[in-house]
Amino acid sequence: MVIIELADADRPAWDTYVHQAPGGLPQHLSGWRDVLARTYGYETHYLMAREGGAVVGVLPLFLVPSILVGNAAKTMPGGLCAESPEVAAALIARASEIARRANARTFVLQDTRQAWPGDLQTTSHHVHWVVDLRAGAEDLWHRLDGNIRRQVRLARRSGLTIEIDRSGRRLGEFHNVLSHFTHQVGTPVFGRCFLEHIVAAFPEGFNIAVVYDGHQPIGAYFQLEMGRTVYGTWGAALREYLKLRPVYLAYWEMLADMAAQGYHFLDMGRSPADSNASTFKGQWGGSAHPVYQQMVSLGGSRPAGREAGALPSGVTRGYFSRIWSRLPFPVVQFLGPRLRRHMPFA
Repeated sequence: MVIIELADADRPAWDTYVHQAPGGLPQHLSGWRDVLARTYGYETHYLMAREGGAVVGVLPLFLVPSILVGNAAKTMPGGLCAESPEVAAALIARASEIARRANARTFVLQDTRQAWPGDLQTTSHHVHWVVDLRAGAEDLWHRLDGNIRRQVRLARRSGLTIEIDRSGRRLGEFHNVLSHFTHQVGTPVFGRCFLEHIVAAFPEGFNIAVVYDGHQPIGAYFQLEMGRTVYGTWGAALREYLKLRPVYLAYWEMLADMAAQGYHFLDMGRSPADSNASTFKGQWGGSAHPVYQQMVSLGGSRPAGREAGALPSGVTRGYFSRIWSRLPFPVVQFLGPRLRRHMPFA
């Protein structure tokens, strides 16, 4: 087995492997290398394992140099894909070497759906809900709890409408809703150019759903599409409109659209276990699966007391969020993307 860095000539083989691998996710695709480089200027190392000429594993690694939160070496969300624990171990070893040379204190497999064996610190504080769409929208509707159906009907009676776009025309509306929502909850948001680069890299691999009250966008959701599965990635609804139930309408209409388009599953994305978000997602007839963070300690420099490249936690994070939510919106629009460069998927 040999491990090489991805060359442009190998991109079709890389992406074919990701599409066929049981653990393959949209975030494993090679196009993200371009997104990260164009948006943030990151150094990337896309590692490919080959055996007998065949691809047997991939690991998309990027490096985040940061005085603010410490040098970080991370995979794309989803971690790695590998045919066996032995292949995974070889990829992790090579990635750890690269991270060590970059003076990163840790190398992190982000949001991996499989806990790989080895000398890794493993935690699991999140789950992702997966809804089976194969029986069709009508069957799914009748399987929903009566209260969920009632909330959807109330949203319709309120006059809310929804559009699902696969062209990118609604990208600006999505980013505007997400920006206001993250400001309300005190979290920096990435810049619109990040989304533009994603859409450019995957022109047939996304959809954007926008909920309207009249002509006003009040809820918006960005999904990635790969194979027969749709992956919830980012979403938000404005607090002042929650009484109109935009979130219920959005989820139902997205599920119905996905079923009509022939998709088999909706992966609703990660949520903290036992959180309100996880409880909400659990009402849509899916099953919960663990999401892991796995870390290799390397000994580089970072601020003491937390994983390199992570958002502050506990009291510090709460204090930061309160301050951030009180800043003028134009200020957070300017500062948010600059902070996100230090923690792009936090």
